[in-house]
Amino acid sequence: MKNINLIFNVVLTMAVAVLFALHFSGDKSDTSTAEAVAKASSDLRIAYFNSDSIRSQYAMFTVEKEKMEAEMKQAEERLIAEQKKFQSDVGEFQQRAEFLTITERESREKKLGQKQQELMQLEQNLSDQLAEKEAAVNKQIFTNVENFLKEYAKKNNFTYVVSYMPGGQIWYTNPALDITADMIKHLNEEYEKTKTAGE
Repeated sequence: MKNINLIFNVVLTMAVAVLFALHFSGDKSDTSTAEAVAKASSDLRIAYFNSDSIRSQYAMFTVEKEKMEAEMKQAEERLIAEQKKFQSDVGEFQQRAEFLTITERESREKKLGQKQQELMQLEQNLSDQLAEKEAAVNKQIFTNVENFLKEYAKKNNFTYVVSYMPGGQIWYTNPALDITADMIKHLNEEYEKTKTAGE
């Protein structure tokens, strides 16, 4: 038992000595890294924009959202009309089924089955088309915002530009660092130019 305590104490003493030596000698690589970070962050310039304001005031976002909603409504109306027609065909078949021959009944059931498959495919196709359009619009908006921010940050010497949204991860913002108005003005001007060019 005495030997175990002695070995434990020797090991403990050695560990303390090593820690003591490391503490006072210091790790030069850690210090140089910390100094480099401190130097870089002393020139740090940050701006932010309110993402909710971009959604509500960027004309392209508003216009494209309205277009998407109109297309969704059109797709829904088309689908509902096709479903009503199918249900009407099913109802008619059910009323006449007892007067049909087995062959006629089987043929009609097969056609109704195909029609049902076509309806399901139509629903899937319309959903896919809308999702593709939405993805393309979102990508274009993202690209426009990203291009503006790259240019704006470079011109105004900003290290970072962050997106702020109430209830998001950033809890406080200094209004003096808000570039939302500049963003909306520039993005809307660029959108007007592209609209005019397209006409």
